[in-house]
Amino acid sequence: MNKRRKFLFASVLAVQNWNFIYPSCQRCFSKIILESKRFTCPKCGSSGDTGSTNYRYKLSLKVAESSKLFFITVFGSCLDTFFGLTATGLHRYLEDSIKNLETLDSGRTQSLLTTAVEKCFVGQSFVFGVTNFGDVCGHDSDSSNFQQPCCKLRGEVRTLVASQIILPSPHVKGFTVIAYLHPLL
Repeated sequence: MNKRRKFLFASVLAVQNWNFIYPSCQRCFSKIILESKRFTCPKCGSSGDTGSTNYRYKLSLKVAESSKLFFITVFGSCLDTFFGLTATGLHRYLEDSIKNLETLDSGRTQSLLTTAVEKCFVGQSFVFGVTNFGDVCGHDSDSSNFQQPCCKLRGEVRTLVASQIILPSPHVKGFTVIAYLHPLL
């Protein structure tokens, strides 16, 4: 698999998922299965104590670039600066909030987190480092234009995976998800 990136400058139209973190295998980054006090990775077979579980970000967005629409899923620690915490730190923060604030349950906390994520991302423009531009339609990954028309998916929104997300200008600083979430809690 070619891991070279191409960059896409796009504006976020909507958040597509509501579970922004998942328990992650430390070896292969796949979603692990948590069972009582143990975890197992269905992909690589690693297992361990749930106390050592790490979490990872997965943020799916609907974005627009010029007149083209894309679904982009951003994975990993590149989202730490936008959320204001690591994914494991966010998981602990949410658990502590539920324990300490008797008026919150997990559903209400998730709703508030979703609101904070939407405030942080929707309407903003970012540069996405996309890694799967060549394998969606079988186009050559060395193609100079990864946004070329897709022969199999005419008129459909193209799905991409990003391993990088940055603000278009290094001088622009935005709010973090945790900065939006804290007053909501």
